[in-house]
Amino acid sequence: MIKNEFIAKIEGHGSLDIDLTKKKAELKVLEGERLFEGILVGRPAKDAPWITARICGVCPIAHNLASLKAVEAAFGIVPNKTTVLLRKLMVASQIIQSHALHLFFLALPDYLGLDSGLELAKKNPGAFKAALTLKGISDEISYVVAGREVHPTTTAVGGFNKIPHKKTLKDLLKKLDKNINSALIAVNVCGKIKYPKYDVDLEFVSQTGGKDYPGYDSAEIISSKGGPTSQILSQIREEVEPPKIGPTSGTSIKNYKDDIQEEIRKNSTAKFSKYKKREVMVGALARLATHQDYLAPVCKKYLKEIDFKNPFYNNFAQAVEILHFYQKAREIIEILLQEEPDLRIISPSNHPPLKGIGAVEAPRGGLYHEIHLNDKGKIIFANIITPTVQNLTSIEKSVQAVLSQSPKISSAEAQRLIEMLIRAYDPCITCAVH
Repeated sequence: MIKNEFIAKIEGHGSLDIDLTKKKAELKVLEGERLFEGILVGRPAKDAPWITARICGVCPIAHNLASLKAVEAAFGIVPNKTTVLLRKLMVASQIIQSHALHLFFLALPDYLGLDSGLELAKKNPGAFKAALTLKGISDEISYVVAGREVHPTTTAVGGFNKIPHKKTLKDLLKKLDKNINSALIAVNVCGKIKYPKYDVDLEFVSQTGGKDYPGYDSAEIISSKGGPTSQILSQIREEVEPPKIGPTSGTSIKNYKDDIQEEIRKNSTAKFSKYKKREVMVGALARLATHQDYLAPVCKKYLKEIDFKNPFYNNFAQAVEILHFYQKAREIIEILLQEEPDLRIISPSNHPPLKGIGAVEAPRGGLYHEIHLNDKGKIIFANIITPTVQNLTSIEKSVQAVLSQSPKISSAEAQRLIEMLIRAYDPCITCAVH
C-alpha cells in the first residue's frame, strides 16, 4: 500500500494512494480552495477578467479571455476583427509557453533519466536552448499583445486599451521566422521517446468553432465517442495522409452545464467532473483527436506516430501543438500586418441579456466562465469549470488501466509509472481549486 504519496513536478499539491492488492488508486487534491466565484459576486462586470486571471500564473491569459468573452456575451458585445485576431495571438502564446514549460521541465526528465529539467542543459543542450527560446518568444508575444508576460494589462471588455504598432509586429514576425527550428526540436525530441505501452479506452472532448483548430473560437462541445471522429483514431497511424474529417456535431457551449457535471468528494479540495456521466480526457491529445484536419500542414505527418489509446502520448501531442501554434502565430501576425487595425472598443448593446458564457481552449483543455449581472452591471452569479477538473476522473481511469495491465508490478515501479502518467495529463491543481 502506497499512501499519501506527494506527486512531484506538477503544478500544485496532490497526493496518491495506491493499493496494489486491490489494483486501485485514489487521487487527492490538497490545495486549499480559493473561492474565486464568490469573490466576483457584487463586483462590477469589468473587474472579472482582471480577477480571474489571478487564478493561475501558468494560464492567466486563458482565464482573462474566457472571462472577457463571458462579460461581452452578458453585455451583448461582438468584438471587431482586430480584437479577435489579437486574442487568438494571445491564445497561441499561452499554449506555446505552457506546453514548453511542462514538457522540458516537468515531463521530459521522466524519460531522460533526469531528476530536474535543469539537468537537460548538460544532457541535451540543444533541447534546453530550444526550451528557453520557445519560452522567450511566447513571453514576448504576450508582452507585445497583452501588456506583460503573465497577467494581461491591455485587454478590455469590447476591445483593447492598447494594440501593438506594426513595426513591433514586424520585429516579432522576424523573430518567429528565425527560430522556427526550436519548435521542430520540441516535436523531434518528444517523438523519439519510448512511452510506456498501455491501452486505455479514452474518450476525448474539446470545444470547437467548426472552422479552425480549437483555441479562441468556441461554439460547441464535441466528443470522439461515436460518429466519424472516433473512426479516425484507428486510421491515423496507418495512413501517411490522415483522412480529412471535421469534428462531429456537438452541443452548444450554452448548455455546458448539462454536459459537464461536477461532484464534490470528501477527500479532495477540487471538484471532479464527468462529461455526460462519462470519464473524458481534455487537452492537447483530445484536440488532435477531434480536429486533426485543422492542424498546420507541417504537423499532420506526426499524427500517425501518436497512439490515441495511450494517455502518455499527451506529451507528444503537446509538442505537436507547440509547432502548430507557432505557425498559427506567424499566420495571425501576417494578417494583422496586411490590414488596417480597428481601434474601436465596442460598447454594450441597448438591451443586453445580462447573462453570458465565455469559453476558450486553455493549454490543458476546455475552460468555461459564466456570469450573471444585475441591471447595474454588478455580478450576481459566477461559475468556472477548468480543464483539470474535467481530467481528474480520466486520470483515475487511466491509473486503473496501468495497474490492471501490469499484474506483476512492484510498488516502486507502480508509483513511478503512475506519477509519470499524472504528469502526462499536465494537471494544474491551482486551477482545479479556483
